[in-house]
Amino acid sequence: MNPVFFRPRLQALACALAATFPAFVLAQAAPQLPEMVVTANRTGQSLTDALPHTTVIGREAIERSQAVDLASLLANEAGFQSTQNGGRGTATSLFLRGSASTGVLVMIDGVPLTKQDATGTVSLEHIMLDQIERVEIVRGNVSAIYGSGAIGGVIQLFTRKGQGAPAGYAQLEAGSFHSARASVGYGGQIGDTRFSLGIAGHTTRGISAMNTIQYPNENPDADGYRNLNYNLSLSQLLAPGQTLGLRAQGAQGDFDTDGGGYGTPTDIYTGASKLGSVALFSHNQITQDWRSELTLSQGRERSTYNADQTSWPYNSQATTRNRTLNWTNVIGWSGWQLTLGGERQLQSIDTSDSTATTLNADRGVTSLFAGAATTRDAHSLQLNVRWDDASGLSPKTTGYLGYGYQLSPAWKAIASLSSAFNLPPLGYLYDPFSGNPQLQPETARSAELGLQWAQGPNVVRATYFNTQTDNLMLYDFNSYSFSNVARTANQGLEVSASAQAWGASWQASFTAQNPVNETTGQWLVRRARTMASLGVSVPWGDWLLGANVRYTGERPDTVGRPMLPAYAVTNVTARYALRPDVALTARVDNLFDRSYQTAWGYNQPGIGAYIGIVWSQK
Repeated sequence: MNPVFFRPRLQALACALAATFPAFVLAQAAPQLPEMVVTANRTGQSLTDALPHTTVIGREAIERSQAVDLASLLANEAGFQSTQNGGRGTATSLFLRGSASTGVLVMIDGVPLTKQDATGTVSLEHIMLDQIERVEIVRGNVSAIYGSGAIGGVIQLFTRKGQGAPAGYAQLEAGSFHSARASVGYGGQIGDTRFSLGIAGHTTRGISAMNTIQYPNENPDADGYRNLNYNLSLSQLLAPGQTLGLRAQGAQGDFDTDGGGYGTPTDIYTGASKLGSVALFSHNQITQDWRSELTLSQGRERSTYNADQTSWPYNSQATTRNRTLNWTNVIGWSGWQLTLGGERQLQSIDTSDSTATTLNADRGVTSLFAGAATTRDAHSLQLNVRWDDASGLSPKTTGYLGYGYQLSPAWKAIASLSSAFNLPPLGYLYDPFSGNPQLQPETARSAELGLQWAQGPNVVRATYFNTQTDNLMLYDFNSYSFSNVARTANQGLEVSASAQAWGASWQASFTAQNPVNETTGQWLVRRARTMASLGVSVPWGDWLLGANVRYTGERPDTVGRPMLPAYAVTNVTARYALRPDVALTARVDNLFDRSYQTAWGYNQPGIGAYIGIVWSQK
């Protein structure tokens, strides 16, 4: 796609979408409390006040979607695209604004999840939604707020926390591919104590990970998956404004897979990943205008791989840890909201395999950050700056400057400039087979222009972005090691919309982008130039009926493989309230049984039907 023609078409489309959608829902707008977010600026603010392009998926929306895992939920969001090496539980990567998973920071309750092995990507395929209360997505360069890894944006997951009178919940579901899942939990508030405890399990026989037409020598058997996840939250109000608490969550996923093109029809490959995080926190209202939050946390992931029952026996393990001490202060001063703080991270990796090859490495990252935000009349301003010093690498300073102008009560224009960086995972640097100690951090610069329309529960936002990334980290198939690409660029338009009209809830997204390697002029692999989704949820008596259509355009796979064709997938859902606290659920995934691949040679599930029952104590 020629950039000369690409930009004006995006701008025209943004104007058309922004102008027509409000007219559609204007008469349907109803008074509603504004959605609150914390990720866009580390402090609580209305969603419509956030200057970075931010969207929220609350628990109600998660339940309406009947999505099982995080990747399935995010697939309908603007700017997102996922690839998966087979069915549920197989290796999954997310692209956000063209940035791969290594350039998208994932957090759980403020704890950063980073992985330091040679994949460099958090095992998103094992994050189920049973324990998740809400998801906040901030797009674009926000390293000035959160540090390394936030080139494409930030995904922050908030786990269930007890509130109100203690109550329980439970769910059972079964369906295609011999799939079953169950969850149960209990939480609430007793006096000054808040608590929540949940546990859930998933199992599926699955599908064959690899396509035996494209790879005839791979084992055609079904590759199953098992997942067990939990969440624990406990907090105590010690005195007015003084809270001490503990949060812990984790998941273990056991999976079967295929040999990646190097297997035989009798080979059996298995693996497991155990993810977990724990955090101790103290929230303290020092004065009326000064709130302090101190958090000590650890994120850990242990991955094992077993190919002992193959023609080339092999097994390995890798354990990565990220220990973090974070102190954040939010101070109100003369109409400004100031954010000041510091952070210390200790990152480590420990690997071994059956060939006696090992890797033990660690590093420290010291960070200081500050932010200032204000709203004066029609003007909104946000400024963030952060300094990060990782041992063995040069310190990085990043910044964010955002400005919003309220054109009318419903319309807002937004502009921003930002910079970001991404540290090489320790495995990228020191892995005995593919490491490159000379690898440099990725750095990025981004400019954005946005237009937002908001009235009642209806929010539409169109954002034009232009991002340049230097030293993109990629695996070099010529040197068999990681290397830096001189420069990549991505410019595009993303539109997100959430509205209530004609008695139904609507969600829509659209992304058009042009991710290229500016050094070679080539289209970046597996990044689609066009993506879109449209979803609707319609109440009808005791029924709640839903449908969603998701489209992903064509995109190139790795060198030497053909172009991956465009595809569209339709899912439908239904929910019937037997009584106020019990409901029956049903859904059909891939309704029209489309055959498609997100990575060449790897299968995706065909049509699947599921039924279940949900209990939520009132």
